[in-house]
Amino acid sequence: MHAGQFRGIIAIAILALATGCARSGRSAPGLIVLDEMATARITNNGWLDVNVYASRSGSRQRLGTVTGQNTEVFELPRSFVEARGLRIFIDAIGSPQTYQTDLIPAGPGQQIDVVVQQRLAMSHYSVLSP
Repeated sequence: MHAGQFRGIIAIAILALATGCARSGRSAPGLIVLDEMATARITNNGWLDVNVYASRSGSRQRLGTVTGQNTEVFELPRSFVEARGLRIFIDAIGSPQTYQTDLIPAGPGQQIDVVVQQRLAMSHYSVLSP
């Protein structure tokens, strides 16, 4: 057998193996699909920039910053969503004001909408399902 033929046979064998191991992409009926990411959409109606955190069981993870008069969407950490309870914490840069949501039982595919007001105490949130 020549080296070129041998390489061709190896390539076909690898392709057949990879095709056989690939998933069909279908899930069993009744199973919850965790592939959809939960998100937090932060609308900052204030003039100050704010840092945004996801908080769970006393630990926080920074999601990012939203500049004044802008909106950003952040993916929530999967471990926070799987825990079935998180809070969104808003910290105004250059101000002692903060805002924290109640405990939110967010699930895969859901979006937490937080509207940040000039006075952070007037901010509010809602949860949108897909």
